[in-house]
Amino acid sequence: MAANSNSKSKSHLRLLGDLILTSIDAIEARLSAEYVEFPALGEPFNPMDRAESVLLEDEMLAATSHIIAAASQLIAIVRSPVQTIMEYSLLFHLPSCMRASVESNMVEIIRESGAQGIHANEIAKLNNTDPVKAARILRLLANHHIFTEIRPDVFSANRLSSVLDSGKSVAELQQTPNCRHANDSGIGISALMLMHTDEAFKGSAYLTETFTDPATAHSAKSTDSPWNIATQTDAFLFDWYDRPENEQRKKRFSFAMACSTRLEPPEAILAGFKWADLPEDAIVVDVGGGVGSTALIIAKAVPHVNLVVQDRCSVIEDAKTYWTEAAPELLDSGRVKLEVHNFFTPQPIKNAAVLLLRWIMHDWADPFSIEILRHLRQAATPDTKLVTVDIILPYTCSDTCVTNRIPGAARAPAPAPLLPNMGAASNMKYWLDFQMFVLGNCQERTLGHFVDLAAQSGWRVEEVHHIPGSSLGQYVSVPS
Repeated sequence: MAANSNSKSKSHLRLLGDLILTSIDAIEARLSAEYVEFPALGEPFNPMDRAESVLLEDEMLAATSHIIAAASQLIAIVRSPVQTIMEYSLLFHLPSCMRASVESNMVEIIRESGAQGIHANEIAKLNNTDPVKAARILRLLANHHIFTEIRPDVFSANRLSSVLDSGKSVAELQQTPNCRHANDSGIGISALMLMHTDEAFKGSAYLTETFTDPATAHSAKSTDSPWNIATQTDAFLFDWYDRPENEQRKKRFSFAMACSTRLEPPEAILAGFKWADLPEDAIVVDVGGGVGSTALIIAKAVPHVNLVVQDRCSVIEDAKTYWTEAAPELLDSGRVKLEVHNFFTPQPIKNAAVLLLRWIMHDWADPFSIEILRHLRQAATPDTKLVTVDIILPYTCSDTCVTNRIPGAARAPAPAPLLPNMGAASNMKYWLDFQMFVLGNCQERTLGHFVDLAAQSGWRVEEVHHIPGSSLGQYVSVPS
């Protein structure tokens, strides 16, 4: 009782500080048991490092999330609200500088310079830019811990900048500018980052206009998006990618989607739904599955099932190349089939054990999502499972009135005084929600929203799985 009273008497500052220190103690104790140290900010990110794998353990992910949420909330409390609002209003310069550093090959130039770093004057000679502007871009990034300024105007690579690296030489990038995302030997995140800071960033500038203009404010049309206003086009984003003049952006998008699995723990798709429990020769249909990067993970882990990857014609052509390089034996054996299909038309496969929708629902506003789900419901057998992998957008308040309705939906409560949704540790989910708003007038959904959407389409959500370390969750639905 006394301990509880003491806890209540503590200020939020002290509670947040204690939470940070307790989490640090837990992380250091676990790493010490493995005889490894926390990765240094000054060193490149190495996903094969033992410390990195330890930090993906559930307990470590919880500890790092507590630190992120508590540190952010602590800053919000202690900093002047005027300064905070001004900083937030200027954050758009950060993605601009990130894109500039990648598109101008500064990431690779600095990596090739080694630990001693390289002066902005030399960088400018190598990429034909202005040295003062180059230094200003890199200094803003270094102030956000992307690159390190080791001496005045001299910059070196670090843990954060390394994930933007294509892994290619500067000479190769200069000789073949369009090779950045071909057979990427780096971490692969730069394709996603460039899509965010190019198409989406430009569209975001017009979010207010689409939100307030009576012509678009209540529209569910994909082509009434902020991005459409920014680019002055009435084309749907994916159709726009198919135009000849956008060939390189299309390739970048396809590569970004293939690399999106790197935003999650390895093989996150295998957590949650019990794929191994499917019967022999069960058919899994990856609806709108892109080139099939998710299907490949399932195929390797669950060898007794067959998979069909469905998508648009142009994507399936890319998928043929992807599978020929990644696992040709799966195509040759017939275990994996590639099929052109428009999910706004009736689903041709009527005996699927699982219909998989990974990052599909968030591409469409409710009327279109319901149409997709109804086509799948019409093709489902009584035993078919619908596995929808999407962001489960948390409320920033308590949501027990919603989560109590479905097994597995509730999450462990956040320690006081953190926001119930873990605050800044959940930021990515909200960023991606607005990514969808900007690019296609669509959205991520809360649990309650998706449950209602499924019910309108003939499905009943019977399980929810939150995947540790991932922004994505899984809804498992059955025909209602």
